[in-house]
Amino acid sequence: MNTSIELPSGKILNVARFIALLPASDSDNSSYQLILEGYPHPINLELSDAQSLKKFLELEKDNTDSTNQSGWDREKQLLKNQRAMELLAKLIEQNKNMSDTESLQRQKFFEEFKKTVDEQRLPGQKLYSES
Repeated sequence: MNTSIELPSGKILNVARFIALLPASDSDNSSYQLILEGYPHPINLELSDAQSLKKFLELEKDNTDSTNQSGWDREKQLLKNQRAMELLAKLIEQNKNMSDTESLQRQKFFEEFKKTVDEQRLPGQKLYSES
């Protein structure tokens, strides 16, 4: 996503930090105040800048809406994932037919793996053990 926009007044704005666009306190609505994350004071914008920013934000909203679930096609996704589903089915079948000795070997390996990982982490940041 392009997060920078050049406004008609020549100001360049990083919209990734956008929080709010508010009409100024005067009643003629000819100026706006832009509030950005991490900036201590609102930025005064002219009407043309505010309108341009509004249009940009609407376009971004439309772009994100089109990639959301509303445009998701289940059948198309299943076709796309067909190869991965076949591989997963093979792995499941192999694990069902695994011998007891191989299962125990894998279990021991995983226990050693957990121990090794936790030994490398600081106290209070262990993944598999309490200490």
